[in-house]
Amino acid sequence: MADILVTGAFGVMGSQILRLLVKQGVRPVGISRNPDLGFVRDIIEDIDVARGDVSNLVDMLHILKKHQVKRIIHAANLIDAESDPYQGFQVGAVGTVNVLEAARLMDIERFVFTSSKGVYGIITGEHAHPSYVPLTEDYARNPENELVYPAAKIMSETMGCAYHERYGLDFVALRFGHTWGPGKQLRHGPLSTYSRIVENAMLGQPTRISRGKDQHDDIVYLKDAAQGVVKACYAPNTPSMFYNIASGRLISLGDFADALSKVIPGAVVEVGPGLDYVGANHPRYSLYDISRARQELGYEPNYGDLETGIRDYVDTMKSLALDPIAS
Repeated sequence: MADILVTGAFGVMGSQILRLLVKQGVRPVGISRNPDLGFVRDIIEDIDVARGDVSNLVDMLHILKKHQVKRIIHAANLIDAESDPYQGFQVGAVGTVNVLEAARLMDIERFVFTSSKGVYGIITGEHAHPSYVPLTEDYARNPENELVYPAAKIMSETMGCAYHERYGLDFVALRFGHTWGPGKQLRHGPLSTYSRIVENAMLGQPTRISRGKDQHDDIVYLKDAAQGVVKACYAPNTPSMFYNIASGRLISLGDFADALSKVIPGAVVEVGPGLDYVGANHPRYSLYDISRARQELGYEPNYGDLETGIRDYVDTMKSLALDPIAS
């Protein structure tokens, strides 16, 4: 009996969720259409692996019944949803509805959905540079019209609320700050600014970023993100349905470079002036208010100190035999 199902289990965040569950004595089941077990090779004997598609209701019902699942962590998504809007919507939105319906039919005790800060859309006004007033979960959801990924997240949140209201499903959605950690460079490529910096340094190569020296953001290490998910899954009572999971502090690329130099002496990071170092022209940089998660879930960042996170990043890459990638 697995007790808990994790969709998207073998991605950069899902694998950390599995690892934390195993550490806590839980044997989870992870589901994927084509499982890539590279991120979970160290815990493969302690998890169950199921092949299935979140977009297929029959698959979900079969797996939930077979493993006698009581709780679901739904972390499956298509990161590059914009390159294939149809498939991005099928995985990101339709997939969530299928998992919700399966949860209803199988009387699941709690459903935790990994949402995104993308639901807030472009951050403007007092919450943006230079004031960075902490952004709460009550900030309006307003994603850019042309982007599939955040739109699918909003639809998933909305359907989760509908299932809660109509059927009493215990639904919780978590909105993460800018996540960083081992594996993001491999799976997410150019979107992973902090992974790019760390892995270049591991290879003894410099990182040069054309702009963004003046930009600040709230970044959350993947193991802290996973902690938030597991806390939400097992908290005895969740008075709210939405929670920000972040570090609750602002940092700049300069701050990150300073911490990096303490872990990898001689690391070279050069950043040009200005804002928006991601360069995607839809800035979502902000400071997130995490007081609700602290009070109601017992969440507390363990890797808010950048140096601690960077050391763990390097150690995790080595323990999983992941080669750093130059970028």
